[in-house]
Amino acid sequence: MTRDIEPLAGGHDMPSGMWSDGTTLWLLQNGDGADDAIYAYDLETGARVEEREFELDESNRAPRGVWSDGTTIWVSDSGRNKLFAHHLATGERLEDRDIELTRRNRDARGIWSDEGTMWVLDGGKDSLFAYDLSSGELLAEYALGSGNDDPRGFWSDGSSFWVSDDGAKRLLAYRLPALPAEGEAAPEEPPALERVRAEDFEQPGRVGNNSPRGIWSDGDVMYVADANDDKVYTYNMPDAMDARLASLALSGVDIGEFDPGRTDYKGVIGEGVTETTVTAEAVQEAASVAIAPDDADEGTDGHQVALEGLSAITIEVTSADGSRTRVYSVALKAALQLGPAWTSFEWTGPDGLAVDEAGLPEEVVAVYTWDEAAGRWLGYLPGLEHVPTLNTLTAFSSGATYWIVAEEGVTWTIETPAPDSR
Repeated sequence: MTRDIEPLAGGHDMPSGMWSDGTTLWLLQNGDGADDAIYAYDLETGARVEEREFELDESNRAPRGVWSDGTTIWVSDSGRNKLFAHHLATGERLEDRDIELTRRNRDARGIWSDEGTMWVLDGGKDSLFAYDLSSGELLAEYALGSGNDDPRGFWSDGSSFWVSDDGAKRLLAYRLPALPAEGEAAPEEPPALERVRAEDFEQPGRVGNNSPRGIWSDGDVMYVADANDDKVYTYNMPDAMDARLASLALSGVDIGEFDPGRTDYKGVIGEGVTETTVTAEAVQEAASVAIAPDDADEGTDGHQVALEGLSAITIEVTSADGSRTRVYSVALKAALQLGPAWTSFEWTGPDGLAVDEAGLPEEVVAVYTWDEAAGRWLGYLPGLEHVPTLNTLTAFSSGATYWIVAEEGVTWTIETPAPDSR
């Protein structure tokens, strides 16, 4: 599969780090003069998308790596001890989101994050540093392997990671390390990273991609920029380690548009829907797919899941070679149409969910239920929580019937907490 991007825009003659959201590819320019910049290209067509570009900080004169969480985008600099933060959509500088790097990491190159840890290459120490993405705290330092003496780009699938090397003219693969336990003393010397030589990309130097820089993958192909060739090369990712879903659907539950690269979804349960059929197909036929909860009706085609009291459905994909797993999660919410007339409904959400944590729309005037044991009505009137004699309803009970009224027509998307991950 070839998805090379060429030619690059005029003036974009020394590309470095890259990142993509799956639609747009952001690619840095690390020029010899004052032409440092960030360019944007349509990932499918390769056309330049100037409206998605922004100005780098004036002191960000040696941009080498870039990564974003979809809202904030960080840019490394091989001459500065920091990662410069910008708002991805507007380009606005977000100095309070900058990450200050340790002095040993002053030749910062490629960067990547799993949205918890920011990993930063260093070309001077031939090391990989780990920082807490939220606090910027230094967590660890690791030593790259021999032969990886000129590290440039960095990308990970969460299991392995790859480093482009200008001297080696290939991408070297490593196992992503587990971080030290909290309170664990740092070793005197950075521990060596585990190489995964079977996952190296040897092709770059064989096809003229002799100055590999920024790298990024969508799971299908690996994109590799070249400092001198006016193009971005692409190489097929091995099928055997692909743990992605190609499609995901839940009958009666709206999860929005599915993207194989996105693992977290919010599913809105249709009114009156009590059971869903989960249909999940892996990208690779040899990969295995496991759905939780288990099939509630094995006598019926498809994987049936009863929704009463359920807060999430998970789908775990294991690659054909068993080296990788990816978990897709759908957090469930029920949707109920309300109006000036009383609406009755049976609570199918988590048992004991507090009424004031269920995301009631501001248009709701009152919620009531009949307490059979006490022989009385329990009520909840928003805004009058300080009057205990009025607000006697504090939590929803699974299977109980409730009556609710709103000032005007509104859809209530019922908020449910995420499942306990312990």
